[in-house]
Amino acid sequence: MEPRTTVPRGRLRGLTIAVGATTLIAALLVGPADAAPSDAAPSDAAPSDAALTGPAVDQGIPGAALETIARAYREAHPEMSPAAALGAAAQQTRRRQLLSKITQDPATFGGAWFDPPSGVLHVAVTTTAAGSATAALGRDLGIRVQTRLVGRSFAELERSADALRAGTDALGSAADGNVGIDVKDNRVVVAVPARRMAALRSVPSADGVTVVAQSTVRDVPDVCTSRSNCNDSLRAGLILAPSGCSLGWMAHDTRTPSVRWLMTAGHCSTGVGVTWSTGGTNIGPLRGATNSGRVDVSFIEVTNPTYANDSIGRLYSHTSANRFVRLNGAATSMAQFVVGETACLAANATDLTGTNRCGVIGSVSDAQRRGMVRVDNEDACGGDSGGGWYEFNADGTRIALGMHSSSSQSCHDESGHSNFTPLPAIGSISVDV
Repeated sequence: MEPRTTVPRGRLRGLTIAVGATTLIAALLVGPADAAPSDAAPSDAAPSDAALTGPAVDQGIPGAALETIARAYREAHPEMSPAAALGAAAQQTRRRQLLSKITQDPATFGGAWFDPPSGVLHVAVTTTAAGSATAALGRDLGIRVQTRLVGRSFAELERSADALRAGTDALGSAADGNVGIDVKDNRVVVAVPARRMAALRSVPSADGVTVVAQSTVRDVPDVCTSRSNCNDSLRAGLILAPSGCSLGWMAHDTRTPSVRWLMTAGHCSTGVGVTWSTGGTNIGPLRGATNSGRVDVSFIEVTNPTYANDSIGRLYSHTSANRFVRLNGAATSMAQFVVGETACLAANATDLTGTNRCGVIGSVSDAQRRGMVRVDNEDACGGDSGGGWYEFNADGTRIALGMHSSSSQSCHDESGHSNFTPLPAIGSISVDV
């Protein structure tokens, strides 16, 4: 078992992600408006042609961003035509608008998943009224939506999963943190060693919990010890010393705004108090780290005055004039993670040619990987640990999602996968000013 060092809770409570000079209100991701009413009810039946209407392509979307997202869809679904992939990419923003509204009521939202080949956004709801409102909103936005009535909200599933991860009973101990959520089946999934499956079948478990055998496919931390980096400002994707991991997102403590933090992977820690650097320039000492359950994060205090003015969120870019692009927001709720949508990685082995490396979210809480978010069809490389996963939208904006942890035992293999810690799992995270 890997050593675990606990983050000092009192010191790090209230961290905020640096994303720009202005406050990006959480409504950009989770809007306050109520969904429009409708007579439509949740259904498991296949959507009719009339229900699957909507323009295939929006106007005025930057071509590079649109093609990047479309490419990720086609890598995950080779059967898609280029036109279908572009259509799915073009409607991404409107799908996000719908989710930002319907997730305002945690009691009625059961999760969501997107099917790129059909262009259908599936939404699980706990009441028929919520299903009707969701269907109506989908029609208003011109996107393809199919609702499903379920017995448990996503918030309930999260609470159940968290309890099992922290549990000391037979099931929780056997899982050792490998607890996830299957939004399609509306159940919590617990992965235990295959040799213990028979004994655990007789162990009582909560309603809505499925026990499966742990996968024999091994994932490995993505660490390396080479590649020099620019060091004039801090940005996601630079290589860090002494670990060889990637620089992730910048953060602030809301109680003491003058204290700034750099986040990378917890398994990259070489000890509390050790000074970290990038490109030969010191950043500051590591103050705490944890590598337990779905959280794999280290916190480095930024003490070098060289970086005192790095108050905006940046991602390293090989091709831009300033060698960085701006971060535009950060995820604040697990409801914002959607199976089937794309996610991209800014890490030290992913941006060698300026190409965004993106995959498709395969699970928002993978039981086989400690409940982390799993990205399919994009296998990260050695040195990518701690790098920043982000949502790259068709309008060119980038929203921070989490920090990279591990991946398949290969490098940039489109049949592989990657795993990351979602920002909402870390604690009180909010957008910085």
